[in-house]
Amino acid sequence: MVGLMVAVIAIGVSLGAGLVTGVFAMVAVAVRREDRQHSLTRPARGMAARGVRRLTGVGTRDVAPSAIWGQRAERVQF
Repeated sequence: MVGLMVAVIAIGVSLGAGLVTGVFAMVAVAVRREDRQHSLTRPARGMAARGVRRLTGVGTRDVAPSAIWGQRAERVQF
């Protein structure tokens, strides 16, 4: 009985570690893609990017694309 409990706990821990590793990998890949494409001022291009933006709390609200490129920008209203 104790051996079964140890096996179940070990399986749960390994699945949890795999889930956490997968989330970190997804965030790392999506952030790198967003940086490379300079796309934080536009809507997210894919489901992974939308998920990572929601997870990290990044969105396009109150961001003006022209402010990034050094021009005077007005407040963006959606």
